[in-house]
Amino acid sequence: MYDDRKEKFSFKSFFLTLLLVLLFIFLMLWLFPTKSYLDSKLDDSQTIYNLDRLSVLYDEIFANNVERMKDAAIGYFTNERMPQKVGESKKLTLKEMYDLHLVLKMKDKDGNPCDTEKSYVQMTKYTEEYRLKVNLSCGDQEDYIIVYLGCYSYCSNGICEKQVSTPSSLTLKEEKQKEQEEQEKEHNTQDPDNKYSCKVVDGKYYDSNGNIVSKSDYNRLCNVPSDNKHYCEVVDGKYYDSNGNIVSKSEYVQSCSTVSKKYMYEYKKETNGGTTCTAWSNWQKEPVKATDKIKVQTKTEKEIIGYTTSKVKTGTKVETITKKVTEKYIKGYTTELVVVGTKDVIVGSTTKQVTEKVAVGTVEKYYGIDSGTVVPKSTDTVKYKNVTVNRPDSCSNCETETRYTWEIWKVETVYDVVTKNVTVPVYRTINVYEKKEIPVYDYRVVEKQEKVYTPVYEEIKTPQYGDITYYRFKTCETKKGEVSIVWSYSQHDADLIGQGYKLTGNVKQV
Repeated sequence: MYDDRKEKFSFKSFFLTLLLVLLFIFLMLWLFPTKSYLDSKLDDSQTIYNLDRLSVLYDEIFANNVERMKDAAIGYFTNERMPQKVGESKKLTLKEMYDLHLVLKMKDKDGNPCDTEKSYVQMTKYTEEYRLKVNLSCGDQEDYIIVYLGCYSYCSNGICEKQVSTPSSLTLKEEKQKEQEEQEKEHNTQDPDNKYSCKVVDGKYYDSNGNIVSKSDYNRLCNVPSDNKHYCEVVDGKYYDSNGNIVSKSEYVQSCSTVSKKYMYEYKKETNGGTTCTAWSNWQKEPVKATDKIKVQTKTEKEIIGYTTSKVKTGTKVETITKKVTEKYIKGYTTELVVVGTKDVIVGSTTKQVTEKVAVGTVEKYYGIDSGTVVPKSTDTVKYKNVTVNRPDSCSNCETETRYTWEIWKVETVYDVVTKNVTVPVYRTINVYEKKEIPVYDYRVVEKQEKVYTPVYEEIKTPQYGDITYYRFKTCETKKGEVSIVWSYSQHDADLIGQGYKLTGNVKQV
């Protein structure tokens, strides 16, 4: 009979479970539409628009990850961690940045982790500044940025990022070409004769002739546009749309996802000018001060400036000697009874009076007064006694508008002290003895051999080196030429290049 009831109950449970599963599937299909249903509801233009916005969001996430790596690298490469020699580089992979807890884990648009070996930051020392390369590889996306660091006049504390005005929307191929051009430019700037034209270098403004001028003269002579607005850029944490207005992040993405930026590039040509210099002088120790016409180079070499004399251990002399010594030895043993400790033993008992506290009742003591809309419930230790009730003549909610006043009484236990007799043991401390073999000592004279080690020293002269600075100079005369500035929409304007114009690196948005 029990087996029949069990089988009948299992069948009902199975039927109810199946019914609940079918009902749950029906509700899920009704609440959440399928992908085919969504595809049927979206036309092709709307889908393309959404994909474009999604692509912009992915690009922004990728750019934010690159920015995170850049900020972490600038914070990590302090003076002692910077490369010290020109051309020297120090590299830090994304895995090493994870291990140093410089950045949090990064993922691509599909949620997969970024490549921790292909992604890296690399700091390279140039003559007057540093170049930081930040490379990020996440899934099918890989790109990098180049940032220049140095001790510029606008740095608030030590080394900071170089302020540039060039657009960042370069392709990987263009960026690699720009990197190669920057390397060649850095190699050329090691010559102290080079001048800047219509550029802002280390916080100084250079006009078309390479002279340092004020900011207003720089803007006038170099045709810098007066429009200081930003278009489709993120500057100081603010988002600018395609019209140059400050908007929210979502409005920035919507406005700038389909805007095509245009830039003009500055070309310069200088004629009938140049600089002539004498040959470099021989190296000398006498200092030479650099001026506008005198170019100075220095070098530091290690040279001997003196000697120090010191004793250096060159060996050890070993000798074996024999000497008589008195030694102590055991002549025999004797048995003695010695105390090894003590212990307490009971030798009787005695009666002793003791007192103890006994609860005999309770008493209520006044503690204070309080008021509110609800009188608290009394407990075993606290009593609340209602005193007054203040209820309005007419109230919309009498439970919350009626106020009560009550007294607070604390219940305290009353104790009495009683005396009673108790029996306690009486102890006595006795010694514990044990038989031990005690050695009997005597003294005797014996001969022993031992080795004596004596260090052997030699005086050695050690040269002391110091840094000696050498100077060399040459005299230069500069003849100012005529400078022509033109702007073009092309970075590779064949007509201007054919006329002898060269790109200056200045770019403006139009």
